[in-house]
Amino acid sequence: MNQLDQGSLKLMPRSISYPNIEQRLPKMMQQARGSEQLATAILQIALNNSDSSTILSDLATTICRSFTANGCVVISQGTNSVQTKQIGYWQETGLLTESAIEQLSGLSIHQDLTPSSLVETTSPLYKTIDCLIQNILPTRTWLGITTQFQGRTNGLVLLFKSGSAWSHDEHQLLSQSLNSLAIALAQAQLQQQSRTKSRYQTLLNNLSQQISQGYRLESLLQNCLSEIGHALGLDRSLILMFKYRNPLRAKDRDRDLVKGTANINYQWSFEQASLPAESSFSLNHSNLCQQAWRNAPNCLYLNHASFPDVTVDSVPTRGSALLMMPLMGKKTSETDSAMVLGFLVLQSDTVRNWSQDELELVSWVGVQISTAIIHEQTLNRVQLVVDERTAQLKSSMDMQGKLSTKMRQHIKQLQKLNQLKDDFMNSMSHELKTPLTSMKIAIKMLRQTEISPQMREKYLDILEQEWNREYNLIKDLLTLQQVESGELSYKPQELDLGETIENLKQSFAAKWQTEHNLNLVCTVDPPELKIHTDAESLEYILHELILNAGKYCDAQTTIKLSASHQLTASQSEIVIAVANVGAGITPEELPYIFDKFRRGKGVTDRAVPGTGLGLTLVQYLVEHLNGKIEVTSNPLAEDETTFLTTFVLKLPQIQLPIG
Repeated sequence: MNQLDQGSLKLMPRSISYPNIEQRLPKMMQQARGSEQLATAILQIALNNSDSSTILSDLATTICRSFTANGCVVISQGTNSVQTKQIGYWQETGLLTESAIEQLSGLSIHQDLTPSSLVETTSPLYKTIDCLIQNILPTRTWLGITTQFQGRTNGLVLLFKSGSAWSHDEHQLLSQSLNSLAIALAQAQLQQQSRTKSRYQTLLNNLSQQISQGYRLESLLQNCLSEIGHALGLDRSLILMFKYRNPLRAKDRDRDLVKGTANINYQWSFEQASLPAESSFSLNHSNLCQQAWRNAPNCLYLNHASFPDVTVDSVPTRGSALLMMPLMGKKTSETDSAMVLGFLVLQSDTVRNWSQDELELVSWVGVQISTAIIHEQTLNRVQLVVDERTAQLKSSMDMQGKLSTKMRQHIKQLQKLNQLKDDFMNSMSHELKTPLTSMKIAIKMLRQTEISPQMREKYLDILEQEWNREYNLIKDLLTLQQVESGELSYKPQELDLGETIENLKQSFAAKWQTEHNLNLVCTVDPPELKIHTDAESLEYILHELILNAGKYCDAQTTIKLSASHQLTASQSEIVIAVANVGAGITPEELPYIFDKFRRGKGVTDRAVPGTGLGLTLVQYLVEHLNGKIEVTSNPLAEDETTFLTTFVLKLPQIQLPIG
């Protein structure tokens, strides 16, 4: 039968013709060639370009020219996320505005669940597109087709023109280009995914490098916000840090409400180069923070939300896609829950679905930020402990230094006291032993029966002199004790200074002239000079200064005593100077001449009488009278072994009360 049929077909006369077929065949062949050329051009675009945006714009240009349209829009749509959507277009001048392009790019292609085909007038997508085009474009004639790759819608192509409707051939040509378009859009999406992965990897590498290089926390977090903002195409990003009112209860996320303060410590905005440093708001005023806190350690992400949902001056509140990734603290035990330190907040001004890749990336970044914050807090606590220990050590060392200084002072005091004891013993030994020896000899001589009256009188004088010497020693010791204990009385009265000095001069002049051939010259200016002071103390001071000058002056010299009245800017005072020429005081001994029981070198060897208490009592009594005493001892120009020693006494002129 088949052979017969084949044979009969061969015997069919050539004169038989089919006019419709003959007319349509060239046109069909032309369409086939045009479809093949368009498909080849589309595939060449996908193969020759590595940038997804270039692929889409070149596709729009090629398709638009192939159909002699006024404009073409190619939308590449990922299968799971609005974030992967891209758009390319070609147009005649003035057809597609920026607003029109933005609104077309917002089309949701996933609502069209039909297989790849021309957008039919009965589909929901057609109604959506047609309604949108009528509002945004000057032309209402359009042709659209959806593409599918591996069973999922991955793109939309829209053609626009003015004038007549689209022909059947144009419908056919666009339909025949469906597979190549789907492949080209899949390639564009693959390129976009590759670039997105590359951006993510760059972000991870940069953050890892900054962490390993020990960036300061402030710089690290600010860079992190900028990096993740650019990598995900965000409009804003910020870091919230929490300060809880009751930190011990902050881990209990079964609670309805957590109280505390959220501080916006770091911010980044795509629109602004700089933002205010910090702002804060109460946690119990923010429902989003409460919800995100209860949801931790999982992140909270929303397609549309307004954040901050409280009034914060430095951060504008905008409706946008929102992701709040918790920054978790360190667990103290396996059963214990970690504290929420704060949140990494990401915002986009357009509605978007957060992909799994984005969530994983943000989760990794959140872990790194949390680790950096915990590390910084640990370092701060360690530094605080180090500072405290350093302060304690410094305080301890300062205390040890003070104790060492005190110890050295005590040692010096002990050494001084030991020296004082030695000086005291030496002085007392001399001052007690010598008079007692003289008294013993005098008593022994008085016991002789054949002693003459003249010798008896002499030895009695010796006994009386030595008794007076011992009495004065005891008196000096008692006076010293009274001065040091503050028991010495002070009875100021008016004295005739000239008369007082003259009385002292008379008591010394005769004795010195006879024994040492010394002169005592006294001058008082004015002669009727009066002084208001304690009489007993003043007389003792002058007596000791004159006596001291007589002990240490050279024979056949003159001791000079002068008294005058002196007015200063602050007070009226009496100045008394006692000067002598003799052995003098060495510079080494000069600072110590007022010390108790301290006597100059060689004094005992020269048998100079004294206990070492005279000048000590002089200084104490001068201070008792609110005065000052100074001493100088300078060698004479012609003889470096002879010194001019001068004691200068200054006493305030006290006025007696009237009454």
